[in-house]
Amino acid sequence: MKITVCKLRLIIYLIVLIASLVFASFYGGPVAFAWLYAVLLLIPVSILYIFINNSFLRIYQEIEVHRLTKGEEHRYRVSIDNEGILPIHRMKLYLYADRCELYEIENGQELSLDIHEKKELSSGINCKYAGTYNVGIESVSFTDPFGIYTITIDIQYSFRAIVSPRITDMADRVLDIENLFNNTGLKSPRIYENTPGSDNRPYQRGDSLSSINWKVSARLSELVSRIPDRMEKRTVTILLQAVNVPERDQDTEFLKKRDFFLEFAVSAAWHFGQQGMPLRIIYPSGKITESTVDSYESFLEFYNVVADSIFYSSDENYRELQSMALKAGESVYGQDTWIIIREDPKPGEDYYLICG
Repeated sequence: MKITVCKLRLIIYLIVLIASLVFASFYGGPVAFAWLYAVLLLIPVSILYIFINNSFLRIYQEIEVHRLTKGEEHRYRVSIDNEGILPIHRMKLYLYADRCELYEIENGQELSLDIHEKKELSSGINCKYAGTYNVGIESVSFTDPFGIYTITIDIQYSFRAIVSPRITDMADRVLDIENLFNNTGLKSPRIYENTPGSDNRPYQRGDSLSSINWKVSARLSELVSRIPDRMEKRTVTILLQAVNVPERDQDTEFLKKRDFFLEFAVSAAWHFGQQGMPLRIIYPSGKITESTVDSYESFLEFYNVVADSIFYSSDENYRELQSMALKAGESVYGQDTWIIIREDPKPGEDYYLICG
């Protein structure tokens, strides 16, 4: 709840109150004191009136689809019902304008309701970010008859939208630069096979005799060693390193980071999934959860849950995932390739890290 006061009108009210008190003190009588009590009770009675209005106000919101996609327009409907015995005058509706656009409902739009009156408003809605968050009407405000103060109150029943990220190729640039995928599978940039391959280089002290290519050495009249091929990877694992932010602290800056985080994760999953290669995705969904993407169908299963499934049920789960990210960064997991996608990288860090 937030209370704002019009200073000029408050000063005028105080002047009238003082004048009424002086008038009643000097002249007395029922008329003078009736006026004094009327002025004195103006603010308490109007506060009580607003409290009753808000107690009997019912606001129900809905969108025509259960899940939205970022950037797509859908129909939004809100039902506003006054179930009380007092009319509601010039109530204002305030929207979550930082995260969604309502084309036919204005932010701060005034609305009045008679006793037991119900009104419905509808509009096209466009959600700006991927994720799960409240949209539509955020709060309502009531003003006393003389405009001395305004009370803004968050509505009792908010509407939480599930917004899926767009499927883009934004991760392709990163994965192509790193050359993680080719026709023969995934290759390690630092781990090599145990047996020598077909590539050669001049013999170096310490090379085993079995690595020497004797035919080429005889032809060149100098020792030449065979270089082991880079080891093919068996799996790729994407670790979604999400932040642990309470719902009450999820502001616009958080929504922007979560939007980029989800879109990049989905793009990375699609990069591998569309090629039919097995991909393991680890992410927090209350507890630490693992999904496998190796086909279009399994990609859709991951895509349909990722928008509203990134959260921690406890601090212990958060610490567990951070420990997994630390071990992956130190290449503890051996031959597997790990891609860590960070939701909130520290200064100097990139939003992704490729390990292995």
